[in-house]
Amino acid sequence: MEAEFDELKSQNSFDIKALAFRALNYWYLFVITLGIAFVVTYFYNKQLERIYRIESLISIKEEQNPFFSSSMNLTFNWGGASDKVETIKTILKSRAHNENVVRMLQSYIHYKKDGYYRLEDIHTDAPFVVSLDENFPQLFNTPIKIVFSDEQNFTASVEFLEDEIYRGINYKLNKVSSFSPKSPTFSGDYVMNQEVETPFFKFSLTPRRDTNIKIGQPYYVYFTSLNDEISKYRSIGVSLKVQGASMLVLSLTGPNRAILADYLNMTTEILKQKQLEEKNQFATNTLQFIDEMISGVEDSLRKDEQKLKEYKQDNKVFNPSLKGEEVFSKLNQYSIEKNGYMLKLQYYKLLEDYLTNSTDFRSLPAPASSGIDDPNIVNNVSKIVSLSIQRAKLGETVKNDIFFKEIDQDIEATKRVLLENVKTARSSTNIDIENVESRTARANAEFRKLPEEEQQLFNIERSYKLSEASYTLLLEKKNEAGIVKAANVSDVKVIDSAKDLGQGSILPNTRKNYSIALFLGLLLPLGFVFLVTVLDNNINTPEDIKKLSNIPILGIVSRSRTESNLTVFESPKSSVAESFRGIRSSLQYMYKNLDKDKTKTVMVTSSVSGEGKTFCSINVASVFSLTGKKTILVGLDLRKPKIFGDFGIDNDTGVVNYLIGQKELDEVIQSTKYDNLDVVTSGPIPPNPSELLISQKLDEFITELKKRYEYIILDTPPLGLVSDALDLINHVDATIYMVRQDYSKKAMLNIINEKYKKGEVKNISFVFNDYRQKAKYGYGYGYGYGYGYGYGSYGNGYHENENQSLLSRLKRAFKRNKH
Repeated sequence: MEAEFDELKSQNSFDIKALAFRALNYWYLFVITLGIAFVVTYFYNKQLERIYRIESLISIKEEQNPFFSSSMNLTFNWGGASDKVETIKTILKSRAHNENVVRMLQSYIHYKKDGYYRLEDIHTDAPFVVSLDENFPQLFNTPIKIVFSDEQNFTASVEFLEDEIYRGINYKLNKVSSFSPKSPTFSGDYVMNQEVETPFFKFSLTPRRDTNIKIGQPYYVYFTSLNDEISKYRSIGVSLKVQGASMLVLSLTGPNRAILADYLNMTTEILKQKQLEEKNQFATNTLQFIDEMISGVEDSLRKDEQKLKEYKQDNKVFNPSLKGEEVFSKLNQYSIEKNGYMLKLQYYKLLEDYLTNSTDFRSLPAPASSGIDDPNIVNNVSKIVSLSIQRAKLGETVKNDIFFKEIDQDIEATKRVLLENVKTARSSTNIDIENVESRTARANAEFRKLPEEEQQLFNIERSYKLSEASYTLLLEKKNEAGIVKAANVSDVKVIDSAKDLGQGSILPNTRKNYSIALFLGLLLPLGFVFLVTVLDNNINTPEDIKKLSNIPILGIVSRSRTESNLTVFESPKSSVAESFRGIRSSLQYMYKNLDKDKTKTVMVTSSVSGEGKTFCSINVASVFSLTGKKTILVGLDLRKPKIFGDFGIDNDTGVVNYLIGQKELDEVIQSTKYDNLDVVTSGPIPPNPSELLISQKLDEFITELKKRYEYIILDTPPLGLVSDALDLINHVDATIYMVRQDYSKKAMLNIINEKYKKGEVKNISFVFNDYRQKAKYGYGYGYGYGYGYGYGSYGNGYHENENQSLLSRLKRAFKRNKH
């Protein structure tokens, strides 16, 4: 069972080597398909629109204002937790930002000219600039043709498709409307620098500096929708230059490098301006608030100044008493002292809120800005700011939370201590405020003892001084805010702006397309060769025979170039003649167990007609006769007699005449011109060939021949067509089964294989006939088959030169059917 399985596996296995050599034989198909594939790919690449990639590089870093100091107002350095890089990446892809860029560049206006395959965008190479009325519904997604007749005059025209609905867009409102043209064409003559107003568009053309108008050349103005442009540019690529760094690579792809570069530079510029505006927003709001406050304080200050002046003049009071001056000085001192404590309480409250609600403490206000000199608070604020800065720097290079664990624990511990410090300091400050209020109450009691006129004077003067101090403070803070705003710089910095440097296209990927062409150019003919190989049911190589049968191969006979079947006699030095000598030697090996003096018989058969039985029979008989042995060739293919023609004898009398009793043996044996070789032809075609071959007369015929000859060669009918040859097997010592290259079918071997497995035939061998050393099969001579003999081509010094002219080969092709 296992042997049968191995045999079946061997027969069904696919011969990769044979496929490879067969593919080489069809080399011209590969050349043709590759040529077509490359030509098609060339024109395909040619007509595809070129797509380019432009990049720019920016850095994102929160720049500290160089004019900030601890004495400035707390809010100017107020900070908080932020992720600047991620925020910028989101902004760059947002609709609002890209709409601003599109509107700024008017990216929805396209300037085009005729290209070889399509309209090509020429951008700033256009000799004119379109100035749109953005409140007018402009025709979009339809080219408007512009042709100049001279430097100033031009014709604008539009070709409309029949039954097509067209749309116009109001860019101001981003509103789309529809209309149907009344005529398939529109055309009008207009003048440069004058507004063109039509039912479909409204704009004016102005000359572009440093460009020349080409008279008669068509230019095209092409409007697209605002939404389409925004969607197109929202695909902007934004990626980190280096992981963990605050540098971003901005990239865009499109058919025009100059447009891409302009867009990237504009998007960066608008981003910078927006970031600076946001950074200055608090300072701007503060300046506006201070201006409003100054306006009110100025009025109060003027009124208090006028009131103080009028009171002194009316009451003739210019020099208050020493007692009054002393009390007034105390009250002013207590007020200043109380204000200082209130400022500290305000700082404590702000610090507590900041520590409770924020996570980034880099911008904590300095305690000294509020007059706080508590060493615990000052040291801990300094420590938590330092830790926050250290953490921020670490965050620029690493993203793993495990690296922040220790530093976050230190920040949290410092924050808890600082909150306790604030609680303690707030209690102490409230006690100080109570003491100041107590002293202020006593001074007010003394103040009320002063004369009425003097009290009123001190109250008016006190109000004036407070207004003056507030006015001075507001001017100081306004000056500080102005300095901070003027010194602020954007957190966005351009490192490498986008430029059109003639970068090569990224699409079409010509290398990839040619690789696909190469793949298809090889795959299609290879697939064809594979199908041919799979569907090929012919026996093409000796290896096929080995896979299909366990019957050994006796020899391999190459294609004969002689005019007749008498190759051994006519071309004794040819490889064909040498092959038959090898077959003769192998047959001798098969006969080694027979009596040396006994007549040796060999039968030549095949599956069907045309596989070379007669050719092999004649030449096997020929090689035996050349050894000086009495040899006879018998034609037992009673249905299709053949062997007589090559020897120049007739077929009038033969085996049939003997078997039916018309002739004696001597009368049917015909001599040839070659020594030791006689022939018995088949004779007239009988109506009952099968019955004749199983008759008693055939046994007598073979017996009589064995008495006269040393070798008997039987040319028999095809085994696959009739059963005659099977009946003759019992009369022979060896059987040669012919298989012809590119002719014999694989299924034809099933009958003889079955007989061989059952033991019904013995001493049977294959002869592989008409073998050509073709590249498509990948096999040459040199196989060691059968009984140990190898058959191959020999050097030109041994064999005759078998190269023939093309004409000779054509002649031979017409006679191929004989073997």
